[in-house]
Amino acid sequence: MPVAPRVNNIEVRVPDLDPRHEGVRIAQLSDIHVGHMTPVSHVRAAIAVANAAKPDVIALTGDYVNWRRHEAGLAGEQLADLSAQRVVAVLGNHDYFTWGSGVASALEKNHYDVLRNQHTMLDINGAPLALVGVDDPVTRHDDLEEAFKGVPQKATKVVLCHAPDLAPQIVRREAPDLILSGHTHGGQIYIKGITDRIMKKVGLHFRRGQYELGKSRLYVTPGVGFSGVRQRIGEGTAAEVAVLTLRRAA
Repeated sequence: MPVAPRVNNIEVRVPDLDPRHEGVRIAQLSDIHVGHMTPVSHVRAAIAVANAAKPDVIALTGDYVNWRRHEAGLAGEQLADLSAQRVVAVLGNHDYFTWGSGVASALEKNHYDVLRNQHTMLDINGAPLALVGVDDPVTRHDDLEEAFKGVPQKATKVVLCHAPDLAPQIVRREAPDLILSGHTHGGQIYIKGITDRIMKKVGLHFRRGQYELGKSRLYVTPGVGFSGVRQRIGEGTAAEVAVLTLRRAA
């Protein structure tokens, strides 16, 4: 059996963070890939870990399925019961390869907000937090102008986008406080030097972890599930639920 997802606690130092958002917690789950590769028990363990963290927001950053249409319904069932003030989601390339509208509908039945170049607002401690969903850039569904339309300038901005390599373009357009991505699985089978070169050749420049992009921060999670093989091997590939705590940078 695969090793159960672990909690990865990360502090994100945000320049000029609204002091009322000091300590806001966001749990991120990505790349679930329900179906024959990822056991139901593995997915449900990730749900339990996320809820136990008692986050203010749960962010789902895409690739809930593999290739089969029936997996859309499985994703809705297996990802049920997430608990936070707001659960928000964006779609990934596998979701569109399989059945984008079906995956979105399954998540929405759980009362999760699926943001397809849209945003939603949340009031935390009397201060506005904008959750912005940029649709999947791998399948060319992204539209930054539409995603940021109407977002208050002074709000704390957290962006969900499945593929991290759009982050520099997002930063040039808006410079949000935090961008959350997945997609890479941390390389899934990571061999130092070799995996990095392969990833760069196919246009993947952010493998996993936290990156500073000017005043913005990008976090790339290796995610939860499995694609191709039911193994995660090497540094930075372990299945995780990321729990990010916002802190004001000194």
